[in-house]
Amino acid sequence: MTQTSNKLIYRIEKIHGLNGMWYDKNGQYDPVINEICPNALAKDIPMDHDEIHRKDNKVWQSAGKSIDNMNKWFSREDAINLLKNDFKLYEMKVKEFIELEMEILFTRQGILERKEIPIDEVWKN
Repeated sequence: MTQTSNKLIYRIEKIHGLNGMWYDKNGQYDPVINEICPNALAKDIPMDHDEIHRKDNKVWQSAGKSIDNMNKWFSREDAINLLKNDFKLYEMKVKEFIELEMEILFTRQGILERKEIPIDEVWKN
């Protein structure tokens, strides 16, 4: 069910182009995580196509529910490799989202605020 209250979410995405690690910004499957982070903790998370990513004729993208989620799915080495490949971790406040068991889906149009979180705040040395 689509919710319309405000929520903080966390997403690793390309600085330019806004592509994710499994899908590009248009929702086309492009699992770059397999090349960038071949040993990633999260590379085996099932990210198969699901019609919910096109609910209401919108493009819904995946995000983590919390910083703790990001720390469990990605190691410091993963974060460094992603950073070297122009990915960053962002905290976003969204007004439209769908909460699933393992992730939050959101639309770009529903983003109210977006700020970068330095990797050292999440993945300590």
